[in-house]
Amino acid sequence: MFELGVILPNYGSGDLRDRVLRVAEAAEELGFHSVWSTEHFLVGKEAAGMFGRILDSLTTLGWLASRTERVGLGASIVILPLHHPVRLAKEAATLQELAGRRLRLGVGVGWHEAEFRFFGVPFRGRGSRADEQLRLMRALWSGETEFHGRHWSFSGAHFGPLPDPLPEIWIGGGSARSLRRARELGDVWHPNARDPEVVSRGLRALPGGRIVPRVRAPSRDLTGWVAAYRAAGAAGLVIRFGEDGDDLEAMRRFAREVIAEGVPA
Repeated sequence: MFELGVILPNYGSGDLRDRVLRVAEAAEELGFHSVWSTEHFLVGKEAAGMFGRILDSLTTLGWLASRTERVGLGASIVILPLHHPVRLAKEAATLQELAGRRLRLGVGVGWHEAEFRFFGVPFRGRGSRADEQLRLMRALWSGETEFHGRHWSFSGAHFGPLPDPLPEIWIGGGSARSLRRARELGDVWHPNARDPEVVSRGLRALPGGRIVPRVRAPSRDLTGWVAAYRAAGAAGLVIRFGEDGDDLEAMRRFAREVIAEGVPA
């Protein structure tokens, strides 16, 4: 399946509840495979214009689970070092069960240093902590009762529910380290991409891997645009429609020209 996802407008101005619901319902009606929420918590002034007002990512997906039936629910992305891995494992396992096995868990190490400072979490070393977090979460989901790491350890512990199937882990970020993380600990590499060459370069480092970039829809030649990403080796696209992420007419046009006609090979 060539994954076609829609980025939700869970941040910005206006009635976020109404905007998010309209986009999610339209995505399900039009045949998109998934919808994706964005995460930030407490940002500095340089990020306040876009992310100063934002609905919580996982709470938003949980709310949408009861208002949709088919469409997949994705996080793009959870800022992994700002979460406790046991708590995040529990939230993801719960959402996977309550949402009917529809979760795609996108994770990244974060870029906004001020947000880490506000949390009292070190910005340096976040990559190695994130790697350990992913290993710990997978251990819990697999029913292991013991884990020994540099930052977190436990033994004789019991966790449930055990998600079945395990949520897919989508690794965000555009660095060589994020590619390595996708190869060793993830299921999909999920970078931001301005052009298909991002996918081509990624596959040279991740041969045989799945790459689904986060992109912004162009205003013309949608068929050719999708075909270029497919030719580069993308396994799908997670798309932002319009400047504010809630351009329903652009979504409908994409559905008419691409989904209804069959995704171009």
